[in-house]
Amino acid sequence: MLKHTVFVLTLFIIAGLIFIMMHIQHKHTISNDAIKGKERWVFLVHGVLRSASSMSKIESALKEKGFKTHNFEYSSRKETIKAISKRLHKEIKKVYERDIESISFVTHSFGTIVIRYYLANHTLKKKGRFVMIAPPNKGSQWARILSRLSLYQWVLGVAGGKIQDVEKSIPAITAPPPIEFGVIAGGTGTRIGMNPLLPGDDDGTITVEETRLEGMKDFIQIIGQHSLLLTQKSVIDNVVHFLNTGKFLH
Repeated sequence: MLKHTVFVLTLFIIAGLIFIMMHIQHKHTISNDAIKGKERWVFLVHGVLRSASSMSKIESALKEKGFKTHNFEYSSRKETIKAISKRLHKEIKKVYERDIESISFVTHSFGTIVIRYYLANHTLKKKGRFVMIAPPNKGSQWARILSRLSLYQWVLGVAGGKIQDVEKSIPAITAPPPIEFGVIAGGTGTRIGMNPLLPGDDDGTITVEETRLEGMKDFIQIIGQHSLLLTQKSVIDNVVHFLNTGKFLH
């Protein structure tokens, strides 16, 4: 059973890699001319093996609510987390040049680790709030299982390969981020999750327990699969509500 599961997962990973290689990565940058007046900015950061387009539905909802957004894109295969953070800082500095109200973050999966690393190494001016969607805050047991495959490191790459145990592989993020933050976890809402190889409830990739982080202002679980959470109305509504109030819609 385990061998069959690993074989299927290998095919899935290879298919994902092919998609990435075919996908043209667009470098989203902020035009200085586009930033005017007191504005609430939200930086969105996707997970590994994904692109900025995976965050587009959330981005559209934020724009409708009056937020200014920057959908940041990176390559977890080619860039180190330090290099990703350096590029992100350049974009954030452009926002600093204007009279803004706040800067917030909305992240999915490994994108959370990117922002936690950034905040551990830079002092954020005019802090807003931080929403983590399905974050591997305590690493990923699923990634540790997949790491037995020879293709694992090659597929996930330089930064993405650190998802197994983020606090050991990225010591800079051992402390909670110095910003008001909330966590949205997926899963089934029962004691048995979507992935039979993971203990307890999970969203197919990250267990509910792995999403939790000391110091979180609020926590909510929404029934859903790891990647599909990004398109669910209840998730999007909770993202907007937390950015506005510091609380989720319980």
